[in-house]
Amino acid sequence: MRAARPVALLGALAVGSALLAGCIDDETPTAECRAVAADFDHASPSREDDERFELSGPGWLGGDSTYSVQLPDGRTLWLFSDSLIGTVSSTGDPQPGMTMVHNALLTEDDSGRLSTRTAEGPESFFADPSERSYYWVQDAAVEGDELVVFLSLTRQVGEHGFEWERNAIARLSLPDLSVIDIQQDDSGRSVAWGAGVMTTPTHTYVYGIDDRGETKHLHLARVPAGTLTDRSQWEYRTDDGWSEDPAKSARLTDGVANELSVSRYRDGYLMISSDTSEPFSPDINAWTACDPEGPWQHPQTIYETPESRPKDHFTYNAHGHPELSDDGELLISYNVNTFNFDELMNNPTLYRPKFITLDLE
Repeated sequence: MRAARPVALLGALAVGSALLAGCIDDETPTAECRAVAADFDHASPSREDDERFELSGPGWLGGDSTYSVQLPDGRTLWLFSDSLIGTVSSTGDPQPGMTMVHNALLTEDDSGRLSTRTAEGPESFFADPSERSYYWVQDAAVEGDELVVFLSLTRQVGEHGFEWERNAIARLSLPDLSVIDIQQDDSGRSVAWGAGVMTTPTHTYVYGIDDRGETKHLHLARVPAGTLTDRSQWEYRTDDGWSEDPAKSARLTDGVANELSVSRYRDGYLMISSDTSEPFSPDINAWTACDPEGPWQHPQTIYETPESRPKDHFTYNAHGHPELSDDGELLISYNVNTFNFDELMNNPTLYRPKFITLDLE
C-alpha cells in the first residue's frame, strides 16, 4: 500500500485519435502553439468507468497505479501495483483468504470482462525479488510482439514503510503475457523512470520522477521508437538539449506526482498529474506545452477529489488514458487509499480506482 507516496500515457495508438488534431512533428521545437492557450472546465465523474472495477472475485478486488495499455489483439491491459486478491460478499465484506500482492495485471476483452493475472498463491505477477523487496508497476508500451513494462524495485522499511531502490524493465511476450526477462537498471540514479510513457512516430518519451526531497521533480528521456530496452539508445533532456549522460538529466518542473501521463493535445501536449505542491492535496492538475519537454507552466486544477475529505483517506496517481477516451475527451483515473491499514483490509472496496472525464474541446 502506498500510504506515504501520493503520487502516461501511451500514445502508441494515438494516430487517428481526436487528441492528435493539429499534431506537430515531435522533432521540431515549437515557439507557439494553440495547446498552451487551453482553458479547461472542471472534469466530470465517470460512474460508468468506476463500475468496471466493482468486482466481487475471486480475483482482483482493489489496487493502485491503474495504468492501461491497448494490446494489438484488441484487449485492454490494466497494470496495478499493490492489489487485494480474493472475494467479497454482496455487501463488500472480505471473505477468508483475501491477501495483498505487490502487483497484478487485469485483461479486459471486448465484452468488458476482466480477468486477473497473478502468480499462483496468489503471488505478485512480477515475482518479489526477496522477502523484503518487490516491484511496483510503472507505465508500459507495446513494441512489436512484446510489451515493455517499467518497474520500480522497492524495499520494505519497517512494517508498512518503503523506499525506492532502482529501476527495472520487464519484457513480456504477446499475446500470452509471459515474462521474458526483467532487466535491472542502476543508471537512473535517483530518477524513477516510467512515471509516464508517450510514443510518437519517431520516438518514445519516458518521463521520470526524482523525489529525494519534499519536492518531486519531472525528468525526461527519449529513445528511437522500438528501442526502449536498448539503454545505449537513450538520451536525456538537459537544460539546453539532449545528452547520452543520465547524470545531465535536468529538472523540468515540480509539483508532479510519481505517476502521470503525457499525451498529444491540439498542436502540443497535455500532462495530467495529482498535485504534490502540498502534501496529500486532493487536486488533479493539467499542464500544457508545445513540446514533450515543456516548458510545463501554469498548471490548471481540473478536479478536486471528494474521496479525500475523510481525515484518514487520500487520493493520488492521477493520469490519463487517451487510448480509451472518446473523441474530444480525456479519460482520467486516480486512486483512493487510507492511512488506516485495518480499514483497508476490512473494506477492500475503498481501494478501487475512480474515473473522471476532461472536456478537451
